[in-house]
Amino acid sequence: MFEIEDFAHLLFIHPTHLSNTIQGIAGTSPCGIYQIKILDIAKRLLSDSDKSIQDVALILTFEPSQFTKWFKRLSGLTPKQYKKQSKIAINNKY
Repeated sequence: MFEIEDFAHLLFIHPTHLSNTIQGIAGTSPCGIYQIKILDIAKRLLSDSDKSIQDVALILTFEPSQFTKWFKRLSGLTPKQYKKQSKIAINNKY
């Protein structure tokens, strides 16, 4: 996982300047943008029936219990609820 300092270093600017610029343009912090992107990846991985919740957590470098708390805070569902819901949606598609 990259940190704001990593991106700032690649752009040859100070991390605070990068953070303030992103906040000003996007209306949210870099962390907020990053978390939304990670949540999208987590949802895609959870939709894959071959991957367990623990597998997804580890792929995204979370401890499994922390992943569950983080996922629920951002999505409103636990990973297990999301996985079940996405499985139902896929079955209804066909």
